[in-house]
This record gives sequence, structure tokens and C-alpha cells, in this order.
Amino acid sequence: MSEKKKMELTRLQGIIAIASFSAGVLIACVCLFFIEPLGEIASSAISIVSELLVLCGAILGVKASYDIKFRKFEAELKDVIETEKKIVEKTNL
Repeated sequence: MSEKKKMELTRLQGIIAIASFSAGVLIACVCLFFIEPLGEIASSAISIVSELLVLCGAILGVKASYDIKFRKFEAELKDVIETEKKIVEKTNL
């Protein structure tokens, strides 16, 4: 997979993480505090849906954050290696 596609995938994961986290919080707030149920809806059913959405957002958010930090570390490492190679080449001349 190319570097550009990896960045797009990481960005997509971040967007999905934010969306699912926001949806979980929104569902929990609206359904539990603002809307009277039309029938019998257990609050635990609403809670588990919102908690699962928040969990999904957290997991994807952590993965996206890790991917970004790993790419930055990889780029810094490549820069250090190239700098050391240039220093070695200058000393060998």
C-alpha cells in the first residue's frame, strides 16, 4: 500500500472515530434525557448502543493517532539516517 493511501486511510479512520464518538454521545443525551419513549425501551439498551459507539470511536481514534505518530517517527528516523550518511561521505572524501 502506498504512503498516500495509508494517509487517506488514517484520515478516514479519524473521521469515523469522531463521527461514531459524537453519535454515541448524541444518542445517549437525546434518548436518555430529552425524548420520552413511545413504548417500553430499556435505558440499558440505549446505553449499550451509545457505549459501543463511543468505544468504536475511541479504538479507531487511538489507532489513527498511533499511525500518525509512527509515520512522523519513521520520517525523522529516515532524516537522521540520511544526515549520518552525508557526514560519513564527507569524512571519506
